[in-house]
Amino acid sequence: MGAGLTRATLELGGKNSAGFLRDVDLDKAVNGIIEAGFLHSGQICAAAERFFVHRSQIDPVMDKLAQRLSKLNIGSPLDERTEFGPVTNRQHQLKLGEFFAKARAENNTIIHGGNLIDRPGCYIEPTVILANTVNDTLLNEETFGPIATFFPYDTEEELLELMNNTPYGLSASLWTNDLSKALRMVPAIEAGTVWVNMHTMLDPAVPFGGNKSSGVGREFGSAFIDDYTELKSVMIRY
Repeated sequence: MGAGLTRATLELGGKNSAGFLRDVDLDKAVNGIIEAGFLHSGQICAAAERFFVHRSQIDPVMDKLAQRLSKLNIGSPLDERTEFGPVTNRQHQLKLGEFFAKARAENNTIIHGGNLIDRPGCYIEPTVILANTVNDTLLNEETFGPIATFFPYDTEEELLELMNNTPYGLSASLWTNDLSKALRMVPAIEAGTVWVNMHTMLDPAVPFGGNKSSGVGREFGSAFIDDYTELKSVMIRY
C-alpha cells in the first residue's frame, strides 16, 4: 500500500458467552461447559467465560460441574495421565489469583476452586463462580483462564440480552435440542463466531474474527484473502 499505510487485522479482547436453553440435558450441558471454558486451562481467545443457564437448572448444573472438576487429574502436560494442566506463567497465575480476590470481595459464590495450587509450576484450581449481578467483575473482565462465571436467566429474550451485554463480540455458543429455535436466535447474537452445541472449534476454511471491541477484520477463509488484496476494476470500450 502507498503513503506508508499498513493493512492490519486486529484480534482484541473477548468475554465470550455460552447460553444453555432449558431443553438441554444436564449431563450434556456439563460436557459443553467443560469444552467451552476449560480446554487448555481456559487459555483460548474464543473460550467461554460467561455461562447463562435457566434459573430452574443452574444449581444442578453447577453441582454436577463441580463434581466433574473435582475428579480431574491436575498435572504436567508431559504426563499422559494429566487431564488439566497449568497456566502459561507465574505472572498470569497471580493475575488469576487477583480475580479470585475480586470475586470474594464482591460476595460472589465460589462453587468450586478459587485458589492457586501450592505446587511446582503455575497451577490454579478449575473454578466455578456464581455472580450476584451483571455488573460483577467476573462477568465483565476477561480472565483468559479456567474460570467459569454463571448467571441465571428466566426467558430467552433475557438470555439474548445477557449474552450481548458486553463491549466484546468475539465468539458465543448456544446449546439446545431445538435447531430451529437456535437458528432464529443466532442472528441476534452479537459475535463474530456463533457455535451451536459446540464451542472453540475452528476450521481454517471458516472466517474467524470479532465484532464490537473484539477486533477488526477476519482470519482464515476467503475473507482473510480479501482483507489483504486490492480489488482492481477494469472497464474497456471496444
